[in-house]
Amino acid sequence: MEKKYFLLFFILPMFITAQNFRADSLIHIFKQETDTSKKTELLNMISDAYKTSDPVIMQKYALEALVSARKNNDKEEEAKAFQNLGTSHIILGNYDKALGNFNLSENILLSLKQEDKAVKGILAKVLGSKGIVYSEQNNYAKALENDFRAMRLYESINNRVQLAKIYNNIGVIYNSIDDGEKALNYFLKAYNIQKVIKDPALAVSCSNIGLIYLNNKDLKKAKAFFDESIIEFQKNPNKRDMGELYNNISQYYITKKDLKTAEKYLFDAVKISKDVENQFALSNTYLFLAKIYFEEGELDRSLDFVTKSLEISKELDLPEANMNGEKLLSDIFDKKGNKEQAFIHLKSYNTAKEKLSKIENAKERLKTELNFEFEKKQIEQNEKADWEKVKLIFAVLISATVLAGLFFFYRNKEREKTNLLQKQLTEFQHKALHLQMNPHFVFNCLAAISSFIMQNDKEDAIKYLAKFSKLMRLTLDFSQESAVAIDKEIEALRNYLELEQLRFNQKFDFVIDKDPLIEDDTALPSLLLQPYVENSVIHGVVPQKEKGMIKINFTQNQEFLICEIEDNGVGIETSKKLKENSVSVHKSMALEISRKRLETLEELEKKKVSLEIFELKNEKGESEGTKVLLMLPLQYIKN
Repeated sequence: MEKKYFLLFFILPMFITAQNFRADSLIHIFKQETDTSKKTELLNMISDAYKTSDPVIMQKYALEALVSARKNNDKEEEAKAFQNLGTSHIILGNYDKALGNFNLSENILLSLKQEDKAVKGILAKVLGSKGIVYSEQNNYAKALENDFRAMRLYESINNRVQLAKIYNNIGVIYNSIDDGEKALNYFLKAYNIQKVIKDPALAVSCSNIGLIYLNNKDLKKAKAFFDESIIEFQKNPNKRDMGELYNNISQYYITKKDLKTAEKYLFDAVKISKDVENQFALSNTYLFLAKIYFEEGELDRSLDFVTKSLEISKELDLPEANMNGEKLLSDIFDKKGNKEQAFIHLKSYNTAKEKLSKIENAKERLKTELNFEFEKKQIEQNEKADWEKVKLIFAVLISATVLAGLFFFYRNKEREKTNLLQKQLTEFQHKALHLQMNPHFVFNCLAAISSFIMQNDKEDAIKYLAKFSKLMRLTLDFSQESAVAIDKEIEALRNYLELEQLRFNQKFDFVIDKDPLIEDDTALPSLLLQPYVENSVIHGVVPQKEKGMIKINFTQNQEFLICEIEDNGVGIETSKKLKENSVSVHKSMALEISRKRLETLEELEKKKVSLEIFELKNEKGESEGTKVLLMLPLQYIKN
């Protein structure tokens, strides 16, 4: 879904005509006005009237208002002038200049009486405008900070029109980071106000809400909001957003297996999107049509529409649409019997999927950070309120000596809470790294299985898929926890090595030993060892001519779990030379993530984590392989 903020109005011909008429009327009044303070106010009003038709003229009148306000020392009108200048720069796409003007406006307004209703209204508008700029720059944390401040101000002066807009903007931000639950909450808040005040934007809100309910599989509510959206668009037509509504409704009918009705809505969406030149919506519409024709077995029509969709999505750089388009193309060519093209587009699909996964992981980390910042601010606000109460009570009842004692007591409390927050931040960082590890491992396995299936017979491929599915089930289990029991990790490593044995035609043997003294509930970070084992396979035993051996051994002492990974491969120096001679040198993302995970684990546990990687040599100084020695602080699974 495209971002839709309600600072700027939808530009419709009739609306622009009305705005220009209003501007002409204001200019006429301005020419007859003699009061300089009222002339300044009129200049700002004229500037605002041009925001939907001509941002350059808007700037001209805003600058005149600024000069006039400074002459009259009118701080409120000066703040409005900076607000108008900032808005004109948003329209022109000059986001840095827009922020500069909004900051100047905010600083002036904060110096005025904060209880004044007019000042609150202007300040809220400035903060909401800053929220839009930060959202366009994908700085969602800053955007929410400003939007929440604007929301509280609008609530305090009961400005329902602007509240509906700010609720929508907050919903758009949460939807942009795939937090559907919070997005739905704020879209519904906007909807409830818009319904009462008969806001023309109600149709768009209904469409957004319907799509979230559809994604949540609540078909009844989705249909109800889609129907209401159609009714509202009939009252207040808006072709651009109607095109996106038809796309959303088509997905409802596809879910209901009513492909003919879905097809009808999609062709209506195509016509509208072409009329208003909405390429984003058109890319999605073509892809939806291609999927329908694929399901109906009309492969040529499906190929035609998915090709159109990909042309647009690549031009606009839409990762999800690219991924889905490449996957459908691979499936089409596979059904047509063109295995070569099917494989080419399968590789493109895997590349697009990895790119999208990085974006999704970034969104997950952002959601975690936003939640953490919200909790942190709540704690700070509560502490501030409590501290003010304490100061008030003890100023009357307790002597200076007791107050001094309380001061030191609360300072220590603050330190403890700061340490707690720091520990929580480290935990969030550790979880974020773990989130990156899972998709990387899955994509490595998918690449391996694609290569294997293309090169081997069906019987071996079936064996490989069986082991792969078992490994994926374990990986999905691991995704729920940052640490797993040692036996689970061993099971995953054994499955992984058996897959690699099949892939490389039994090029190596392996053995995994665990000291009987190690408790069953001993834990270690999930998938932490896999990159080092992968290195032993790919860069150790596979490049050598003779059959290799990989040994993995787990022991423990009083403080540490000791993990040893040893191979009799070509060794570190030879491996480096082979990499240098290859066409492209690949830097292992998994090893880098593992290194960062070890750093955060060390900070979290406040215990030293030891990692050594060294080459094994015989008496003649010749390489006999590589050994990885990892010492982790003992930890156990919590029931």
